[in-house]
Amino acid sequence: MENQDNHNQNSHNEDDQNQNREQTTMTTLQQPTASQTMTNEITNITSQNDIYNILSTQTEILTKQYETNNALQHFNEYSSQKYGQLSNDFEKHTKMLKDMKKDLDYIFRKTRQLQGLLNDKFPNIKVEQTTYIVEDD
Repeated sequence: MENQDNHNQNSHNEDDQNQNREQTTMTTLQQPTASQTMTNEITNITSQNDIYNILSTQTEILTKQYETNNALQHFNEYSSQKYGQLSNDFEKHTKMLKDMKKDLDYIFRKTRQLQGLLNDKFPNIKVEQTTYIVEDD
């Protein structure tokens, strides 16, 4: 008998728990969430025309942002391509200028040597000696 009473009490407790769960579920379904409440309040405060204007402005801004991003992306690609071409040309020209400077330095050195030899062989002939200013890097 006692066993049966325990079983009845357990069964009764389980029924109560199930009912509590159902009530909690029902209560949860009936009560809106905080975000739903906030959305409803904002909707009630503003007119539909204002909301439409806000959405339309946001859509325009988003469209302009996409267009701007697209233009910037194309500009960056173009700039990258041109930089690659120009940097190669710049490297070649820099190397060519350095080689030209070496060649000119060699020519001036040889010219001075020849002038020195001519002055030694023909000391009576006065040749105006030019001075060159050589700037080092």
